[in-house]
This record gives sequence, structure tokens and C-alpha cells, in this order.
Amino acid sequence: MGQLALIWDGTWLTWTAEDSADVISRREISSPSMVKEVLLALRKQLDSGTSVIHGEWGRPATTIPSALLSSPWEKDVVHKLHETLHGPVKASCDVQLHALDVLDDHPCLAVEGEVNWGQAMLAVFPQARRVPLIQALVHDALQMNRQDGHSGWTFRLDVRTEGAVMVALSGEQLQWVHHLTVGYAAEDALYAMVNVAHRAGVGMEACRACWSGEEALVEGWSRFLDVQQVAMPSNSDQAANASWKPLFQSMQACG
Repeated sequence: MGQLALIWDGTWLTWTAEDSADVISRREISSPSMVKEVLLALRKQLDSGTSVIHGEWGRPATTIPSALLSSPWEKDVVHKLHETLHGPVKASCDVQLHALDVLDDHPCLAVEGEVNWGQAMLAVFPQARRVPLIQALVHDALQMNRQDGHSGWTFRLDVRTEGAVMVALSGEQLQWVHHLTVGYAAEDALYAMVNVAHRAGVGMEACRACWSGEEALVEGWSRFLDVQQVAMPSNSDQAANASWKPLFQSMQACG
């Protein structure tokens, strides 16, 4: 049984299939009404039984300790807390709630999602599983810390011209979730990391940044902390899109 993985950023659809894992395809979708049409075309190319996972790139997200919420979680309460940090949610989006089960305290992850995208996915791939990209990055950082016992902070970031998605973990404790929008520079992302570490009383010499995306956007980071690129595929058929492969691998690892 194969797997289709998709990432949507509101303009571009990026996808890969497990049976051709080194091929990353991208298509610009200029009109929201075309999203379902493109998904239907993809479905026709799949074998029956193909599993599907999907995520939205660059969406504002908030993490809330479960101890601060009633059980079960009240979406209205989480929505208000999210808007306190990020401002009003656009009418075209809603706030989705996910449990970060990989962490012991199972914090609530509130992440914005495009309504049209969610509806189109449900209509075309009702079996699809949503994997928030924040969840994928948290999973990455946690596994890295478990494997090598890193004692400081691990920043896991996906940095692109369109923006950045960023998390930080200390051991198995989530410390930070952040995103940057289009127009930022490498220095802006570095400042965001330095600033949050400084507020927590953590020296940058104890931190590392593990990144995927575009190399130009990590320029200058190594002056302040250990910088590691997440492994890139070695034989991509489409080098221009190869930078997305580590992010797809992160999504798939969430299982």
C-alpha cells in the first residue's frame, strides 16, 4: 500500500508519493475553486488503498498546556487564546485542535487551517490524516534529543522564502513554537531564536539549529550556535524541489 503526502500553503500544492519518493511535484493553484479539481486529478493516479497525509505550511500555531484547559478541550476557549497571540483569524480559516501526544503532558496544539482546503481534502480523500507541520517538527526535535542526549535546546526549523516554521525543545520539553511570514531575512530568524533563548536564560552555546529548506536563510547562524542541515535526499529527480523532501519525511515519521 502506497502513500500520498501533500503540503498546501494557500497558493502552492506540493506532493510526493511513496512509490516515487524522490520525486517532489509542485503546482501553483491560483483560484480556491481549483483546489478540489487538482485533488481529484491526483486521486485518479493513485492505486486503491493508498493512504494520504496532508499538512498546511506556515500557518500560525499556539501550544497550550493541558493543565490550563478543561477536559474535554473547549474549542472556543482555545480559539480565544490563539487570537490573543496571533490576532483575529481570517474568515477563510478556522482553528484546529490537536494533541501533541508525543510529549508526556500532551499539550494542546491550536493551528490555523484554510477552510476551503480542509473541505476539499475531506471530499476527495475522506481517509486522509492531517499532520500539522508543527507536530512533525516537534517529533523531529524530540527524536534528535533522545538519540544523542543533547542537553541544551534543539531548534527545528523549516525556512523558505515564503516564511519559516520554528520549534524548540529542551530534552523532551517543548519550549517554543513560532512562525515568520514572507519578507523575513536570515537575521530575523536568528534574532527570534536568540531572543527566546535569552528570555529563558539559555546561552546560545548550548543550542543547536537543525534546519530544512533554503540554505540562504540560515546564513550567519553558525556565528552564534551549532547549525545542522537535516539530511537531504541524494538522488532526487527534481533538484529544484528536493528541499521539501526532509519535511515530507518528518510528516511521515509522525505515523
